[in-house]
Parts: sequence; structure tokens; C-alpha cells
Amino acid sequence: MAEEKVQQRQQTVPPKQPGLFITLFWLLPWKVIGILLASLLVSLLIEYAGMTFVWAGEGAEHSRQVMLTESGYLSEGFTHSLMLSQPVTVIRAWIQQAYQWGFVDSGFIGWVNNARTAHGQGGAVETLSMAGSWLARLLWDYLQATVYVTIIFAIRVSILVLSVPLFIMVSITGIVDGLVRRDLRRYGAGYESSFVYHHAKRYVKPAMYGPCMLYLAWPTAVWPNLLLVPSAVMLGMVLSIVTGAFKKYL
Repeated sequence: MAEEKVQQRQQTVPPKQPGLFITLFWLLPWKVIGILLASLLVSLLIEYAGMTFVWAGEGAEHSRQVMLTESGYLSEGFTHSLMLSQPVTVIRAWIQQAYQWGFVDSGFIGWVNNARTAHGQGGAVETLSMAGSWLARLLWDYLQATVYVTIIFAIRVSILVLSVPLFIMVSITGIVDGLVRRDLRRYGAGYESSFVYHHAKRYVKPAMYGPCMLYLAWPTAVWPNLLLVPSAVMLGMVLSIVTGAFKKYL
């Protein structure tokens, strides 16, 4: 009986939550990396599907035009930033360096170009070379689109990083507004319900991650303010509702 009571007590006790240090410096970075990789994979799959079924006549030119348009948005809309003195110059240098490491220094571009122009003369090695050349010619547009979509993804990630002050400002505004409404309700003996708090709390993470993933995976060129400003306002509203409906003492 004693062992059964101990087991029941262990089952009812919730698991210990990780501390603030572990959450900020270990769990959160891995979550962000996972979100970024998932967004990149989704954007590539959407581009491949679009090249096959929607804009088949354009091929990789579609993603190239999107890349040029997104680069223009970065140059025109982020000439000043609270995080960097010259954001456009610095980010372009970072993207160029990432392209150099990821596609040039790794040998990807060289392999594709050599595979397209390879001509075998017999033998197993030459047969494999001819097969690789045929495959490279067949998938040439998709390989080009992979490079362009990756650059688009890097540009949009940079825009999101530069937009962090916007999200911080809107979040602080929403929290302060919720605290003011909470104090007015408490001092005025207003009705308190945990129903709103617990249901609104579920939408905090989707309000943060959802618009960012949608923006990163969007297959066409989109003006950043068209998605980032509404998503920031939505995050502020959710935080205001959660903070305003919080019942416990601070």
C-alpha cells in the first residue's frame, strides 16, 4: 500500500521545469534553430512544387526575381537600425560570406557546373560521371532555385532580426496596458475569471512563431511591413489580454 501511495504521488507531481538560465541559453536557441530550419525546408518544398505545377514556364527565374525584390526591400526599408549603424552594408556582407562558405567553398557550385559539362568515355567512373551530368542537367533549375531560395531566406531572417525592436516595443506596450487594466479591475472590485487568461495564454507562442514562419516560407515577394506590423500588433494584443486577465498577485 505504501509503495502504491508513493507511485501515485510521483505521478501527480508535475515534472520540474528547467531554470531561466537553461531556458534562455540552451532550450530557446535550439527552438529558434528548429523553427528556422523548418521554415527553410517548407519554403524549398513550396518553391519546388510551384516550379513543377504553378510557374513551370519560369523555372528558377521566379525565385531569382523574388530574391532581387527582397534585396530591394532590405536596401530601401532598413537604412537605419537600433542594432546596427549600417544594417544594409553589414547584412549584405554577411549574406555574401554565407554564400561563399555554403555554396562556393563547399564545392556545390563547382560540382554542379562540372556535372553539367562532364562527358564520359566509358568505364564505371565515366558512367557515374555521365549519370551525374544527366541528373544535374535535369535538376539544374531546381538547384538554382535552391540557391536563390536560401539567399531569400537569409535576407528575410535579417529583416526579422532588424525588426526585433518593433516586437519588443509592442510587447512592452501590451504588457503595460494589461497591467493597467488589471489594476483598475482589482481596485474597482471587478469580476475576475481565469478562463480568459488560460485560453489567451495558449496563443502567445503562436502569435510569436506563426507570422515569422509564414513570412519566411512565403513563396512570392512580400513587403515586410505587410506581415510584420500586423503580427506585432497581434502579439501586443495577446500579451495585453493575458496580462490583464492575470489573477495572482505580482
